[in-house]
Amino acid sequence: MLEIKPMIFTEYIHAPVEKVWNTFINENGWDPWFTDGMKMELKEGGKIFFRWERLTNGEVVTDNGYTVYLVPYKHWEFWWYEYEDGFRSRVLFKFQKDMDEGTWLTIIDHTLVKDLGELKIRYGCAYGWGQMIAYAKAYIEKGIILIWKWLKIWQFICLYIVDWKVKYTIFCFSYQR
Repeated sequence: MLEIKPMIFTEYIHAPVEKVWNTFINENGWDPWFTDGMKMELKEGGKIFFRWERLTNGEVVTDNGYTVYLVPYKHWEFWWYEYEDGFRSRVLFKFQKDMDEGTWLTIIDHTLVKDLGELKIRYGCAYGWGQMIAYAKAYIEKGIILIWKWLKIWQFICLYIVDWKVKYTIFCFSYQR
């Protein structure tokens, strides 16, 4: 394994620690604001089932994990990113309330990679945590879900426009000859 420092993500969320905790740590996981059918057993050793569809262009992507350590309103540590030889990512969520009734959320991800060719695993985790934190912040602070059931329709419209432009460009190019 390569020895790599953990990735650390910190964000301030304008909401009480109880609200932030309950948004992340609950039986339905990160539904409806980030996942599609996530399930969590709320205990140490409890199983976690991750499922995405809206963020993956309609492809169902799943993963498994389990909770290692759980201290309500303070810490949640878990393993996930199941690979052929075990889990690859040990993650710690830290919740710290401040004097202004807000919460500092820190996510520390120790992603295991065997060699330089596997760095894409780490990059994928970094991208995902950034995206997840942004979506959580919008959901907790403003009640906004940045992904929605109409995403597939919007993606279809965008693909259609791109397809139309490509066909139009090819037509114009061949017409000019």
